[in-house]
Amino acid sequence: MGMNPAETLQPDETHAILSGALRELEGVGARLEGWTADNTFTPFGKRRVVRYELEARLAGGPDVRRYRWVGKFYDRDDDARRVATVLRELGSNGQVESCLAVPSVLAYHAPRRLLLLTYESGESMTTAMAQDTQKIFAAIGRTLATLHALPIAPTRTIFPNAVLEDVRPRVRDLCERFPSEAGSLESAIDALERDAPPFPSAPSFVHGDFGPANLLWRAGHVVVLDFDKCALGDPACDLGNLFAQLFRTTIKRPEILRDFPSARATVLQSYIRWSPIDSDLDSRIAWYERVTLLRKIHGLLFSKSRDPHPEAVRQRQAEAVQLLRME
Repeated sequence: MGMNPAETLQPDETHAILSGALRELEGVGARLEGWTADNTFTPFGKRRVVRYELEARLAGGPDVRRYRWVGKFYDRDDDARRVATVLRELGSNGQVESCLAVPSVLAYHAPRRLLLLTYESGESMTTAMAQDTQKIFAAIGRTLATLHALPIAPTRTIFPNAVLEDVRPRVRDLCERFPSEAGSLESAIDALERDAPPFPSAPSFVHGDFGPANLLWRAGHVVVLDFDKCALGDPACDLGNLFAQLFRTTIKRPEILRDFPSARATVLQSYIRWSPIDSDLDSRIAWYERVTLLRKIHGLLFSKSRDPHPEAVRQRQAEAVQLLRME
């Protein structure tokens, strides 16, 4: 694995990139007075996401203006451009403005594959949903229905067979780690193969990683972040991913969410209310829930990007074992 580009970018190059983006945004007379960078502001993003604080003066203006941006570094140019295209399409769609918010694209610096976005403020969804649970889960359901209805067609596609191929080696790892659970794990993968849903004849725009970590709550609206995995696919994959993560929350943070069945029902009722009729949605959601849960269990045990401290490792292992025995 190469060095983290967020940590190798030199100050003079950073200044030049930010200055160029500022001039694109505010005109050629805009002058960058100073800036700071923080790649630790979020526990997510693997340090490839940086928050920039800028101070600038505009042409003819005496006052210093302050800006807060987010920079995201990509390994592949086409991934960065795909996300930028999707965010621009989202930003120009009136349906989006009515019930959710997404970051806006400010600039893209191709040589460093650095996408600059607006910084979106808001309350952590994990914290917020403990305070006004029903309202927030209903809003999440509507938000997801709105996203799935948008006429956006990313160049990436999520096929059920590819999802299954991705989880098979993870299940093998789990069987080796927990020989006593191998029988139930093998039965689980057999059931997933047997029950795999067909690819939709009319696939939808899907987020690809829709869950509390990528959501904020702001003034009664959901802010949706991180469209890196957006694709064409089955709407059930977003719902299944969300429900698997909410289920994890009941295990890891029961003080935040105790009643998973109620939360699931509220999201689903709201989603169905704002969506076209889909007769076999429930069975497809259940399939994606099971796949996502297995993937999350594997990530808790084998991910190299998580906190390496012994206590954090112990907690993740305990959570993984608990989830595995409930799977």
